Amino acid sequence: MHSFYCREIPEVGHNVRLEHHDEKHLFKTLRGRPGDPVELLDGRGAMAQAQITPSRELAVIERVTTPDPSLKVHLFVAPPRRNPMEQMLRQCAEVGVWSITPVITERSVALPARESAPERWEVILQEGCKQSRNPFLPQIRGAIDFRELLETVRGGETAAFFGAPGAGKAAISDELTELIWIVGPEGGLSPDEEGRLSEAGARPCRIGRWIMRVETAAVCGAALFLQSRL
Repeated sequence: MHSFYCREIPEVGHNVRLEHHDEKHLFKTLRGRPGDPVELLDGRGAMAQAQITPSRELAVIERVTTPDPSLKVHLFVAPPRRNPMEQMLRQCAEVGVWSITPVITERSVALPARESAPERWEVILQEGCKQSRNPFLPQIRGAIDFRELLETVRGGETAAFFGAPGAGKAAISDELTELIWIVGPEGGLSPDEEGRLSEAGARPCRIGRWIMRVETAAVCGAALFLQSRL
């Protein structure tokens, strides 16, 4: 069964149309026909089973809502270059990262626009959710600088961790409901940045035996934190 992102899924018994590019994909590429089943996700926890009607609408025949996860992982990451970044986004959606914020650090190799995230990034996240059937679309935010990251860590009540190869494993409290996972650029965070994060309350941790690429560390770290609640 093919899955599609639908911003507003109606109640059972009502019909909905896909956005133009998805509608074109369903009927021209996949050759959808009346009676064919389709799955819908709204990115906020709702999923539905629908059926193609003769008028090329989708009739909702079953609708369920998934509760929010017991642990929400907010990824703050110094973006790698384009292809690794897109791969990372897709895999973050697959493992269940809750939000993603690019961070500009001393050693950043890619400098995304600060105002907003590229539209293509959201499309990639949607693809990852459809592939994995994750009902929660990660929120992608505009880039911030390292000073703003420090303010976020210092000013919030959310536990924060950053990758440091020489540190110990992260200890996650069962009462924790949200968590900040910070991943530096290729070459790592600078010693000054690590020191300032520690002073702000973030804890260094190790997620593997060897040094990982940015996109690997981001996804593996998030998966390990989320695995603690399965």
